[in-house]
Amino acid sequence: MSQHSPIPKSIFSLPHSNNRLTLDGVPRHADLHAERLHRKQRLAASYRLFARYGFEVGLAGHFTARDPIETDHYWINPLGVPFSQISVSQLLRVDRHGQVVEGDGLLNTSALELHDGLQQARPEVVGIAHLHGFYGRTWSSLGQLFDPITAEAGAFVDDQAIFRRHDLRTANGALDNDRDRVTAAFVDSFANNSLLFWQNHGVWTVGETVESAAWKFILAEDIARSHLLARAAGVPIVPQVDPVTPQSRARNELFGWLNFQPLWDEIVTQQPDLLD
Repeated sequence: MSQHSPIPKSIFSLPHSNNRLTLDGVPRHADLHAERLHRKQRLAASYRLFARYGFEVGLAGHFTARDPIETDHYWINPLGVPFSQISVSQLLRVDRHGQVVEGDGLLNTSALELHDGLQQARPEVVGIAHLHGFYGRTWSSLGQLFDPITAEAGAFVDDQAIFRRHDLRTANGALDNDRDRVTAAFVDSFANNSLLFWQNHGVWTVGETVESAAWKFILAEDIARSHLLARAAGVPIVPQVDPVTPQSRARNELFGWLNFQPLWDEIVTQQPDLLD
């Protein structure tokens, strides 16, 4: 038996009574500088987790965290640094004009206006994730939403949307590449949902915390895999489920945040250099 006491798990420090959680919402730091560090640490940890789950494809993918002090700014990974090597000190802070205002490194400019557009339209959103996971981008080619064929898939009932990018055309029928119009259509398609399928491209998730956005993306990839397998095996039975309410959305945010806690404990114990 080890002579050392185990490191307390994050979830054990949360309010509880009689072995049951009594948490009624996601904890926040009153000190905004502490909240900034918290978000950056969870962002770096999420990239490490995304690498572990195989969501990294070349230079594609980006996950941002809104800055709690300069709330129209966000933190993002530097271009070309493997997700498995990203640490807190490498993250870049970007203003809404796409300019790096803190940090050193190359910036992936492919989707800056999309992250900014979502942040401006949805002040409650903190984390915005878009990676190129295999199952999510495969499912996106079908142009369909998830059905509640499993309990996990039920989490996205009435909370998902599709963006049909290739339907955006100019007057002469050419693909519309005007960034402002594409961003506006993307934000409109996302609406107030947590999950969006960019048809023929992949998955986006948002959350009111970095943790919930990361967990929703991990969960969406898992659900996409189960949908593809179930469709390959036969015709899944789709049960009726209750509609989503503001209360259930709040529960889903807390649920996502909680599910991230053991992942944080695991990755930060195994790869503490992510905190550098």
